[in-house]
Amino acid sequence: MHEPSCYEEEDISRQSLPFGSPYFPAYFRLLKWKILDVCVSTMKFKDIGDFALFEDCFPPGKLEEVVKKITGEAEPFTQDPEFKKLKETEVDPKFKRHAETYLKLRHDHKTKVERRRFAEYFLNKILFNEQGLRIADKLIWQHSRQVYGTAHWKDLPKDWMTTDTYKKKFYDEEELERDPYGMQRLDRVAGSARGMLIMKHLESDHLVRKEYDVLKKEVSDPENLCQTELVRNLLDEGPLWELKMEEGEEIIRKADKWNVHKTLVIFFYITGFRAKSEKEQEEWFYCLMDAMKNDPTNRAALHFLNKNYAEELDERQKERNRRRLQEFKGLKVDEKGVGNTIVTNIRPQKNETAYNPDADETNLVLRVYQEELVQPALEGKNCVIVGPTGCGKTEVAIYAALNHLRERQAAGQTGRVAMLVPKIPLVTQQKERFLQYCRGSFTVNGFFGSEKSDSGEGRKDDVIESHIVVMTPQILINMLQSVRVNERLYVADFSMMIFDEVHKATGNHPYVIINQIVQEWEHDKPQIIGLTASLNVSSTAQKDLSQMLFSIHTMLALLNAPYLSTIKLQASIDELNKHVSKPDDSVEVCQPTATALRNYIETYLGTAHIKLCHELESLSKLRHNCFPSNSYRRFKKLSPKFYEIYESNLQNINQDLKKLNTAEKTIAVTWMKYIRLYVEARGMVDLMPARLVFEFMEARIRELDTGHKLGDQFSDFFKKYSGLEANAKSDEPMIVTKLKDTLITQFKVTPDSRVIIFVTQRATAQRISDFLNKSHIMDQFRDPDDDGYDEMVGFVLGTNNQGGAVQQSQQEQQKVLSRFNNGKMKVIVATSVVEEGLDVTSCNLIIKYNCSSGSAIQLVQRRGRARAKNSRSVLLAVNTKVNEDENNALISEKFMRMCVKKIEEAGPKQLEIDVAAAAKKIAIERKNELTAQLELRERFANSLYKLNCVGCSTTFCMSSDIKKVYSNYMAFDPAAWQFFTVESKKKKPNSYLSEDTQPLSILKCAKCVTTVIGKAYKMRGVYLPQIDVKSVFFVEENSSESKTAKKWSSVEQELFYVGEATQDNFEDMLNALSNNECNMDKKRLLDLDSKQHIRDIELKKYRIRNEEQEKAKAERMKKAEQEGVEFEEGEEPEPEREGATAFSEDES
Repeated sequence: MHEPSCYEEEDISRQSLPFGSPYFPAYFRLLKWKILDVCVSTMKFKDIGDFALFEDCFPPGKLEEVVKKITGEAEPFTQDPEFKKLKETEVDPKFKRHAETYLKLRHDHKTKVERRRFAEYFLNKILFNEQGLRIADKLIWQHSRQVYGTAHWKDLPKDWMTTDTYKKKFYDEEELERDPYGMQRLDRVAGSARGMLIMKHLESDHLVRKEYDVLKKEVSDPENLCQTELVRNLLDEGPLWELKMEEGEEIIRKADKWNVHKTLVIFFYITGFRAKSEKEQEEWFYCLMDAMKNDPTNRAALHFLNKNYAEELDERQKERNRRRLQEFKGLKVDEKGVGNTIVTNIRPQKNETAYNPDADETNLVLRVYQEELVQPALEGKNCVIVGPTGCGKTEVAIYAALNHLRERQAAGQTGRVAMLVPKIPLVTQQKERFLQYCRGSFTVNGFFGSEKSDSGEGRKDDVIESHIVVMTPQILINMLQSVRVNERLYVADFSMMIFDEVHKATGNHPYVIINQIVQEWEHDKPQIIGLTASLNVSSTAQKDLSQMLFSIHTMLALLNAPYLSTIKLQASIDELNKHVSKPDDSVEVCQPTATALRNYIETYLGTAHIKLCHELESLSKLRHNCFPSNSYRRFKKLSPKFYEIYESNLQNINQDLKKLNTAEKTIAVTWMKYIRLYVEARGMVDLMPARLVFEFMEARIRELDTGHKLGDQFSDFFKKYSGLEANAKSDEPMIVTKLKDTLITQFKVTPDSRVIIFVTQRATAQRISDFLNKSHIMDQFRDPDDDGYDEMVGFVLGTNNQGGAVQQSQQEQQKVLSRFNNGKMKVIVATSVVEEGLDVTSCNLIIKYNCSSGSAIQLVQRRGRARAKNSRSVLLAVNTKVNEDENNALISEKFMRMCVKKIEEAGPKQLEIDVAAAAKKIAIERKNELTAQLELRERFANSLYKLNCVGCSTTFCMSSDIKKVYSNYMAFDPAAWQFFTVESKKKKPNSYLSEDTQPLSILKCAKCVTTVIGKAYKMRGVYLPQIDVKSVFFVEENSSESKTAKKWSSVEQELFYVGEATQDNFEDMLNALSNNECNMDKKRLLDLDSKQHIRDIELKKYRIRNEEQEKAKAERMKKAEQEGVEFEEGEEPEPEREGATAFSEDES
């Protein structure tokens, strides 16, 4: 095709958006910065380059002035009067450097703002009239034919659907008709949007994957971007440099920039989206709105686009769900159940090894004491390895696992090792440790929640393809019990199981359940290895040494591990002492003293208790819907003086008040809020500086009484404000003084110390961290090259985000741990979350802040965090109870060591005998439990009841269909689904959601419609109807007499037997919804609800992360203000993930 030799010869018949179109001016203005860039690039050839073409658009002489302001040399910042004044001032050199940096940044910013202002003036003068637009259009034709073609929608079909939608959504017809060259909706939306955030959200939206790829390509194409450095610097957003964490070190590197022109390019290339149907035509538009709704700036832009965007997006989501149901209407998809299939031989991996010649090679060489510990495992024995924290038990287990796999390979046998860890973050940590030593020889995988399989079919395939899997125990239980083929594992699939922190194997812990499944397996069993630093011994629960020994024997019996591997040889002990030190233990009791604030709180609580009791008494005498009188009488006898007990009882009173449906409870509820506040303050006053407690009370009381509308009716705090404030400035509990003195002494003696302060509550961790930083006692121990702005004390919490005022994200936690490990942070305050897994070799002081070790296990774990030479462990206690608990833990630890020594002296054969005896006793107990269940079943053998709706008497199922799954009572009758309707209900999502157990939609009676029968659950991948006992009544077969119950436990004791659900029960329900045409819509709704539930959780995590970023931004702004420097927008750098460890609470 012939290309035109000049602009005037351009064939406009090929243009879907010719120059004369009223839609063209606003669309072309999306190229405004490209036009400026072209003009600037031509200045090297002549004085003002192509700027001169627009001379007629400006008054005489004005254009040259504007161009000079945009492109001229900036005055050097050294000419700034304040800089000259600074140079002449004698101040600290460090302060002078900071001040010079600030002046330079301020000068550069001022220059940039001025250039940008004149650039905007120039572009507004040329692009809002026909004359300037024509010249600019010609200029683009001369310099970029590609961009020119896009600007005129060249060669696009006349019926191109996306352009029709674009015109409809981004233009107002009345506004367009009034003045096509004036400001349009498109100008407002594109001009106020933030493209970087839009792209981020579009990337995660599968509905516009192709459209995102188009935009990503175009915003990266140099032809579309500005080329001159002047224009790029003018448009770039964010700081010039960014901070990254690499191997625990902060590295400053040039930041990847986003500029406003790229945002305009996004809106410029939307018209290239291909839409083949009416459905696709507007899909991209709603996805764009969905991407813009997530931050304040884009929401403002979205307001120009569509004021009712929230309602439209909600309706759109409903429409998508409706369409999805229609598309699947009539389809029937059966999931394959396990049936009677039993796998008795280990299933092999497709690839015998995962050898990777490029993998980093790390040889695993054991120390002498580790060689002694690993010996029983190398001999193939089931054993528990006991070694102090920090001795390298994980390396011992890895050595045993790799040796086991290599031996099986050499013998031509398949091997697979499962390592079970009790906490979610330890999955990643232990997986990384295995990868470090595997040298690419074996495939290693990790599982801990509802993550999807790599294959997309099920996690079972990923496990089978692995040689080593690290997972939480509940995941393994779910897979061993699953009825779905793509999820089912068998005991035979593993040749070795390793249990980390095996002391948890008591009661109904998942470790115990797994080992029971293994022991009941009738085919080849895996080798069992347990790892622990401590054993279950309690001086309070167990009266003598024999009971303590039996406790150890019982744990070994539950694991079927009759060997205890300990360090006995003198050579091993000597080497252990070289590498692992035991910190000294000391206890200091800090008796609290009476203070003005404490006396005020105690006096208030005494008075308020009487007031609340008076209100509760009145509520208990109401004729209808009264407060429980027994709760009132119990509460009346309590004294707020014993505030710990009092606080726990307040929770019960609060729950009873919530159940009360009467306006007369208002005063009691208000008293309850104030009393809970004062009780919390009473708990703080012995542990925190009085000033901090005073500020806490002031803030909380203002929240409760906004505008002081209640006056002094519920609190006289502000009436006594002045006196309390004066005393609060000087009062400081002895424990606070002792804490400060302990830290100062430690760092004076050992300046490079690391200290962990253990506390019981999350809020306490944050408060101690805050008051230590504000006291500045650690500032004297900063490193010489420290700029003095980072905090010396941080706090570490679990990242489960289960509510409460104090939360910590994984990123925040990793940042604190990284700074602690590299020595930039000297002290961390932590909850029990760091007792297991935190590896800080240089920590040499543990302070337990009124936080005793509840057991020998906890004592060993906490003390084990201090591993440096000459380490110490100190308990600071304010009451005798904490001191007593610590002493009991110390005594239990001594007994534990006595037990281990006695086991060693008796020898391995005697241990086998003792473990066998314990196993026999366990078997007898289990048999007795089974017998009791059989007797209960026999007792109700002839009892058969119908379960009827309380609203309309419809029969849902029979009592024989009710089975227990954990504490839930489910109807295991496929036909029961036809009697329920499924109703999705908007609910607040939990912070942790397992794919294996999901509470979903509300179930209502299909006949009377109003009665809520229970909930639909998804368990082990199967949908089950849960029955609320209060929503049904029971009618015995062949009788008309009906019975009701308030609890299922009453039903089990008085009406009929309820057994545990079996694999067969689950398999019966697997395809119950898809096997019946009338239930298909219910299944689709449940599928949608399940997906939406998980999506809500991810959205909540995203919102929490956004809130954290806003909080971090506010803190950086405040710090910049304090330092006297100008704040620059930029994202908070995240610490490097590799090698970092996050800690969360145990899985529920």
